[in-house]
Amino acid sequence: MSLSASISNRLRALVLPSRPDPARSRRIAEVRLMLSAVLVVAVFSVIAGRVLLLATQEANARTAAMIQLPAAERGQILDRKGRLLATNLPITVLHADPREIMDPREAASLLAPLLPRYDEAALLRLLTKETRYVELDRKLTPARHAEILGLGIPGVYFRKSTLRSYPSGKLAAHILGQVSMDNKGLAGLEKSLDARLSTGQDVTLSLDAGVQAVVAREIARQMEVFEAIGGAGVMLDIASGEVVAMVSLPDYNPNHFATIEDNARFNRATLGLYEMGSTFKVLNTAIALESGATTTSTYYEVSKPLRFGRFSIWDYHMYDRELSVPEILVLSSNIGSARMAADIGAERQQFYLRQLGLFDKVSLEIPEMARPQVPGTWRSTSIATVSYGHGISVTPLHLASALAAASGSGAMVEPTLMHRGGAPAPMSERLFSEETTKAVRSMMRLVVSHPDGTGNFAEAKGYMVGGKTGTSEKINPDGGYFKDKNIASFAATFPVHDPRYVLVVMVDEPKGKKHSYGHATGGWVAAPAAKRIIEHSAPLLGILPVDENSPEIRQKLRLDFKIGKEEKALASY
Repeated sequence: MSLSASISNRLRALVLPSRPDPARSRRIAEVRLMLSAVLVVAVFSVIAGRVLLLATQEANARTAAMIQLPAAERGQILDRKGRLLATNLPITVLHADPREIMDPREAASLLAPLLPRYDEAALLRLLTKETRYVELDRKLTPARHAEILGLGIPGVYFRKSTLRSYPSGKLAAHILGQVSMDNKGLAGLEKSLDARLSTGQDVTLSLDAGVQAVVAREIARQMEVFEAIGGAGVMLDIASGEVVAMVSLPDYNPNHFATIEDNARFNRATLGLYEMGSTFKVLNTAIALESGATTTSTYYEVSKPLRFGRFSIWDYHMYDRELSVPEILVLSSNIGSARMAADIGAERQQFYLRQLGLFDKVSLEIPEMARPQVPGTWRSTSIATVSYGHGISVTPLHLASALAAASGSGAMVEPTLMHRGGAPAPMSERLFSEETTKAVRSMMRLVVSHPDGTGNFAEAKGYMVGGKTGTSEKINPDGGYFKDKNIASFAATFPVHDPRYVLVVMVDEPKGKKHSYGHATGGWVAAPAAKRIIEHSAPLLGILPVDENSPEIRQKLRLDFKIGKEEKALASY
């Protein structure tokens, strides 16, 4: 090779690279492509993850702002025997963000067949609202959940929640109350104990669900028979003040809160104010005896109406003779009660009624409580009418609480809906002596057991019922009283020889029937309900029937009271 050719080849080698190996080049290209792909995937993964995180945080923040979820599952409510009255059920809530719905009309069309609460037009209105949150359903079945999920509609979401459930339906509805959709208490114990329940604490009540059901059933039965518009019942444990049963009718199912009528929401046992009629004669008699204004052997003139100017007090049955204090209660004389109250006087009458809690709200654990309506000026007419339950309006709970003192322990015990579990109840100073309460109970027994007593239909054989009937005309808001609208009531203490429970039954506007000879009084309407309630609930409360004529029973009551013209002592209790 010539020198020039050799130099030319060397120059070409320096300027132009040698031809690469094809196999080696392919391997280098593949590595570079792989590295590039990994880098792209990593970058996009980071971006996608960040977008998803931000979207999730935004959705969670939006939902949290709309729906305040409880920090803990709401506490359960149980009766004194551990039976569930309020609990929680897991649910799936369907909701949407209208701003994220791409085609609201199409979404409404797809969802309408699966959401029975709404038609397509209603759904379209919801899905086009100017908001970030609309709830579509909160009781999704697993099948509907799966179907809606399969639709893949953007902006439609699901979340887990709980639904407050009341397993016994209407039972104790006015006591339990309800919660809102976000589990905030709205009424009853759900409202007053919201702070406690919302932190997951369970609550055990003084109520006995079995007794509660009996009281509701028997009052409802009398309402149906006498075509009444409402009723109420309260049973108190005299020693502890525990409310064993408290019923207001008509009632409602708290599981269907949205459909409740206003009349059914109203708690007649604690919010309803009524003139309770002659049941107040028990309190009047106890006050008269305890204050020394009278004795059981004192007689009062009742043969003529008692006049206060243009106002006169009459008896349902007029008597042509004087009546003793026991006869005034057993025969239910308004005139005799008014004369007895005149001896008590305004100052002492007000003192005892105030001590019996009849001037103030009862401090029960629910918010729906009423304050009694008492005379603004305590005139002689007020003294007279209050003695037989007119001119003063109280709730059935007020009456039950006062009766527990006057015919039971002699001391006021604050009623409670909480189960005290045998713990001693806080008591006030004794208002009535044992001698007074024994005399009062003995007279109450005669109201039921004596042939001339007004409460014969409350006789529950073996359970030693003592009581007092009450019938009062309803107040006319336009003034005066309705002549054809009554409150029929019965107040009982049982067993009367060893008082453990007080029962008050009230029926609102009963109508006289053929079997009652046109009467709609406490004796015809409320007393039979009290009898059946005691017969069916006493065994549940551990009270067994007794031999009423046994010496052990009779020595616990006063047997020297004479009732009637012939002054015959009652042979049998």
